[in-house]
Amino acid sequence: MPKLSSYINKKDLGLILSILLIVIFVWYFVTHIDDFGILLNINFVFVILLICAYIGGIVINGIFMKWSIALFGKNIKFIESIRVSLISTVGNFFAPAGSGLAFRAVYLKKRHSLAYSDYTSIVFCNYVFAFLVNAILGLVALYALRSHYSNSYIILGIFFVILLVASVTALFLRVNKKNITYKNKLITKAMDALVKISNGWRLILMNKKLMLGLFGLVIANTVLLILSTYFIMSSIGIQLSVAGLVLFSALGSLSIFINITPGNLGIKEALYIIFSTVIGLTAAQILSAALIDRTVLFLVISVLWLTYGRNLPPPRRLDSMVNSEL
Repeated sequence: MPKLSSYINKKDLGLILSILLIVIFVWYFVTHIDDFGILLNINFVFVILLICAYIGGIVINGIFMKWSIALFGKNIKFIESIRVSLISTVGNFFAPAGSGLAFRAVYLKKRHSLAYSDYTSIVFCNYVFAFLVNAILGLVALYALRSHYSNSYIILGIFFVILLVASVTALFLRVNKKNITYKNKLITKAMDALVKISNGWRLILMNKKLMLGLFGLVIANTVLLILSTYFIMSSIGIQLSVAGLVLFSALGSLSIFINITPGNLGIKEALYIIFSTVIGLTAAQILSAALIDRTVLFLVISVLWLTYGRNLPPPRRLDSMVNSEL
């Protein structure tokens, strides 16, 4: 796995940006407090369903990792796979940008000797499948929302088309070993790492049963994300079309790849607000939904960490473990 040198560089930037976004949100909330009245009538039935959906997502991600690393000769029990997923979720929510992936990589390396290149192959597989599914769903949703045609609509259309082409291309991407000597040692190491990652990706694709299983897990996770969006909106009485729900979920899922702030704080909401006219929501509705989303997720991962994370290194120790690998 490539060195995580960017981890430290983003740490302070992410923290500063998070504080700034929180200040902006508080200011907006205070100056538009009447628009947030929907938060006074929360339907807790949908909140409970949302909790179940979030737990289901963590379980699915754990199974994805369990099946994937088994291909590289590393076997973990089901409960530990949930803990591994929990590590990533906690890291993404609380720690600086990109920490979830780094925490999980270091944990699997230390505990199960999973090579970073193999881990990166697994992450690459997850990303390609997620990009492919969300690109298709995004384009389908945009077609259904074609009456909302605007400049934002065109931008989203171009984005999803590019994402679809890139993900399909990645399915056939291969980097083969060439007998070329590079003068620069960094280039040599980078090429060796790419070859190892490509070999791992090829290994996954060659196992058709596993590949279909992993793809099925990505689809199941996507369905859960759409249901989660429905539960969030329904909990505060917001009615959104099916296409709107799908587009909202696709944007939320893809926003996690813009890793700048802990928990992607503000980035996801900013994307929603920029494309609010296409989705069919107001800024106040988007921010109200964000409060429900983040509050419930915080409670879920906190309880799960206290329940199932007792044998795991605390986040601060995981952070120091990552730094030691830099």
